[in-house]
Amino acid sequence: MSNKPPNTSSHGGTLPHHGILLFFTFLWGANFILAEIALKEMSPIAFSVSRFAMGGLALFAVLYLQYRAECKRRSRSISFLPDIHKRHWPRLLLISVIGATLAPWLGIEGLGLTHGARASLWLALGPAVSTGFGYLLNTERMGRYGYLGVILAVTGTIILAWDGLRPEQGYWLGDLVLIVALILTIIELHLIKPLARVYGSVPIVALRTAIGGSLYLLIASPALMETSWGSLGVWTWIAILAGGAVGVGMGQWIKVRALKKLGPTQVVLYGNLVPIAALLIAWLSIGENPSSLEIISAAFIIGGAILIQIIDSMAGATPREQQKREEALSLFASAKQD
Repeated sequence: MSNKPPNTSSHGGTLPHHGILLFFTFLWGANFILAEIALKEMSPIAFSVSRFAMGGLALFAVLYLQYRAECKRRSRSISFLPDIHKRHWPRLLLISVIGATLAPWLGIEGLGLTHGARASLWLALGPAVSTGFGYLLNTERMGRYGYLGVILAVTGTIILAWDGLRPEQGYWLGDLVLIVALILTIIELHLIKPLARVYGSVPIVALRTAIGGSLYLLIASPALMETSWGSLGVWTWIAILAGGAVGVGMGQWIKVRALKKLGPTQVVLYGNLVPIAALLIAWLSIGENPSSLEIISAAFIIGGAILIQIIDSMAGATPREQQKREEALSLFASAKQD
């Protein structure tokens, strides 16, 4: 009798998940380019909140279907969303405002001042910034590969920032806004970790999306009323509906499924390919040629992310440390495609 665990070496068990993840990697990269196109017809906040709402609705629809299936499997009623203890509500409200109101708002404003592929590069800087915060707060440990990864990411950041300061580029303001949005995102991820361990990452992300998204919708309501919805082009609607419902909402569910089947390391590897996909799609679709400095910075930032998230986490880690790293990677992968 074979002791081989299921779905580890069988191509039939993992190959479909790799194919689906690869498809979503290009879809997430395309989201940046679709947003760039949509911003020519809509204000940044109107587009962002519309896409965010579609993603939230799709995520809740998927969660509800899972809830119904689980109820049938157990033959009894279970809670749809976790019952949050009153002592956790202040943290959840803070997370909701930071992660589902301010961060996406500033992110789309920054994208409007730069371009989509460039914005994806700033997002790829997240692992290095997160690790730096964790190291300073004494909540994460780094090995030699982690230090090397941070050095590479910092080098890539300096190159990308220098490229944005050049007069012919003029992206410095957009870069600055995107950096602030990224820092808010990392703060949210560190604050959300204790709640995710208690209630699960996806339910907490869903709750934070509902709370912060409602506030975001209220803030954006004047811009939404001023939008000429009937005159929007096909690609703008695709950016709102497909980019939001499929790219964000379905994307969260796909990542959670892939995390269980493939593990966090492989899922994060695909996530690090999103900026490359965005650069390639921008070049093929709208003829947006990345500068040489953007390409060089992409190599440094993505290389640094891989060293930090994958190589360093596997080198010399105890089983307990590896488990904690994988929990962090799972949360990072499931929380941030907004």
